[in-house]
Amino acid sequence: MIIRSDEPKYEMVKQHVVNLLTQGVVGFGEKLPSEHSLMEQFNVSRNTIRQAFAELTSLGLIYKEQGRGTFSKYVPKNRNEKRIVAVMTTYISDYIFPDIIFGIEEVLSAEGYSMLLSNTNNNKEKETQLLKNIISHDVCGLIIEPTRSALSNINQPLFDELREKGTKIVFINATYPDVPAASVLLDDERGGFIATEYLLQLGHKRIAGIFKKDDIQGIKRRDGFEAALRQYEAVADPTLVLEYETANQTLQPYLLAKSLLRQPNRPTAIFCYNDQIASMVITAARDCDLQVPRDLSVVGFDDSQKAIASEIKLTSVVHPKIEMGRRAAAFMIDMLDTGSDQPQILYRPELVVRDSCKNI
Repeated sequence: MIIRSDEPKYEMVKQHVVNLLTQGVVGFGEKLPSEHSLMEQFNVSRNTIRQAFAELTSLGLIYKEQGRGTFSKYVPKNRNEKRIVAVMTTYISDYIFPDIIFGIEEVLSAEGYSMLLSNTNNNKEKETQLLKNIISHDVCGLIIEPTRSALSNINQPLFDELREKGTKIVFINATYPDVPAASVLLDDERGGFIATEYLLQLGHKRIAGIFKKDDIQGIKRRDGFEAALRQYEAVADPTLVLEYETANQTLQPYLLAKSLLRQPNRPTAIFCYNDQIASMVITAARDCDLQVPRDLSVVGFDDSQKAIASEIKLTSVVHPKIEMGRRAAAFMIDMLDTGSDQPQILYRPELVVRDSCKNI
């Protein structure tokens, strides 16, 4: 299931006109469709059309002549220019990342761009090394998932160097606040809220959470978790909120889950940072002679293949992986072709309910 965010109406009009220009439907110096015809086509007001035209004018793509109409100033790019986009993710071969990369590659390839792919393994020093390599390559853009994004950005000087070279940057999944750039994000705080709200509505009172603390996604998902507890006036027991770091993600979440489930007054439900952690929680429950969902309800995040691959089908928050990859690539191409400045989108999450939770 792919969740699509609603765009402002003027953005739809703006993108339509950009497509007319970049695809050669309206050539340089030729007249654009009238405001009235665009109003009818998109069923929008004149103010909406004028807002779109104002932004396109500020980008230097169109100009207006009083009494004559609006005309194209778009000059097609030299197709011999560098057309390599670097893509840097934290991981490549597992979990949600193949789908994200597929979406990016699909759009870049269709537009004639090559993709230079690398991954940091969520290691800051490796991100430094890869950014230096990218600076030495003749690339026009960088699509990047920040590494351990809840920590300080040690690579800000390298990002500044990329921007000074004119390299376009699109962040995906998270951002570095000190780097001005386009971004394609999921509302992680909202995702944490709706997952916890669902458990509260099923009657659970003692709800635990296991979160990653060195990625901003984990911080925001915890914020949403705690906000839902406050809104429903549930007791927020600090002993039920546990955190781990990337370096300890292979085993520690399993051990954290076992420590929760061995408490005398154990939780009846656990919200997990992602589906990988949820699968560890289910294993820990089994090892403690508990059954999911009879004895323990579990909610994951990302709606990955892991959510449906096991015997217990996991309730999970949707991450629109392929769509976000496509949008990141589309933003990159739009910035390269039209000069648009730092477009952003925040996807609204949705919960997919399966078999891992029980109404109590």
